[in-house]
Amino acid sequence: MNSGKRNPLSAEFLYELYSAAIRFDYICNILVSHMRKEYLPDRTFQRIQEVLSNHYRTYKKNPNYSVLSQAFTNDYDAIELINTFREYDDDIDTEAIVDMFESYIKGIELQNIYAEVGKLYNQNKQDEAQDKLRKYAEWLSGFTLKSSAFVDVAKTFSSRFNHNREREIKNQSLGLRQVTRFYIPDLDNLNNGRELRGQLTCFLASTGVGKSHMAKHIGIHANIDDGLHILHFQLEGSEDEALNAYSGGLISKNAFLFEKGKISDTEIRHYQALVAEYSGSITVRSFPRFNSRVSTLDIKNGLAEYRKINGDNPDIVIIDSMDLLTDASRRAWGAEHERSKRIAVANDLKDLAADEKVWMVVTYQATIENREWLNDEKNVLTEYNCAEAKGLARPCTHLISLNQSACERAEDMMRLHIAKSRFFRKGDTFRIATDYDNEVFYDAGRTINLKKYS
Repeated sequence: MNSGKRNPLSAEFLYELYSAAIRFDYICNILVSHMRKEYLPDRTFQRIQEVLSNHYRTYKKNPNYSVLSQAFTNDYDAIELINTFREYDDDIDTEAIVDMFESYIKGIELQNIYAEVGKLYNQNKQDEAQDKLRKYAEWLSGFTLKSSAFVDVAKTFSSRFNHNREREIKNQSLGLRQVTRFYIPDLDNLNNGRELRGQLTCFLASTGVGKSHMAKHIGIHANIDDGLHILHFQLEGSEDEALNAYSGGLISKNAFLFEKGKISDTEIRHYQALVAEYSGSITVRSFPRFNSRVSTLDIKNGLAEYRKINGDNPDIVIIDSMDLLTDASRRAWGAEHERSKRIAVANDLKDLAADEKVWMVVTYQATIENREWLNDEKNVLTEYNCAEAKGLARPCTHLISLNQSACERAEDMMRLHIAKSRFFRKGDTFRIATDYDNEVFYDAGRTINLKKYS
């Protein structure tokens, strides 16, 4: 096929582009990085793009025709489209394909901007229309898919600053509240007010230390202290356990007392009035225990359902626990591919956090063979204690481990260790006090005393 004579906005070009992506890693990488859902003409193309992207991010190589066909066994429209790609398997000039893909994106964006500008002019909003045209011109001057492109810091200084400012203004205009706190002072000091939306934070701990308590601590205090909205996906334990734990946490009472109704009428009336005053919310979505194939697609669909009911996304999404998820492809991963599955799940959640502008908080079960190793308080869990997923930390913005010796467990204490952080220093370890009897993960008073006498 002669790419040089092809109209970049034609269906034929898309056939050639996807044919090239299936044959060349270089093209596949560019396609996965830059093709957006809204750039594609129909849902069949979008489904193929999603499968191709998931495969590439998982294996770091392009899928072949067999992989794609297997993913769409009962989807006749997709199979027909994949077979059409095969017909364009002629000699391909990869550089010409990249140039045309660049023209394709520019053409789609131009069509969109003219449609928006036309509407604004019809509404007598000339200033807004001209502003949109100016922004498009700035984007156009700096956009390229060529790997050899160089960016001049000084020449792009103003446009990049304006882009950053406009992004922040847009977020504020959308009514998005700032999400900046872990609700652990030492962590918050390190984060220093940085926005956590779009980030993936993983809490790593061995059995019984309290990773679920940590996750709920964030949910409870985001609701109470900042009026944020939390969507909690419960993948282990029952729905009642999660609801009772949150309910106890909101009033600093043992969940058992709430579950058994062992709170006096006077106290419960006081707590009811207290909980009613909180401007945030906590919503729990649980999955049946027999449903062992919960995927990141279920998380995405759960977010869509929440948005449909509430009119907007939550501010924070909590998943307890990430190691019980499979990725969006829902394929039956063999034991030999467990590592790839875990990394694919983390990549899916990282992308979902960015796409939906939420802070994604997940828990993960640490693997440690020598329990005595945990009792040495010089030792802390790191990414090397992530079982099959040694690369799990890569997609995470933060990997924070919860460490507790037998002695610390008896004294209701633990150490938080920053195993990874993309935006503040890693390696710090903080000692904190807990009070699980009253559903309190972070006991502020006792923690301050620990620091005084340490």
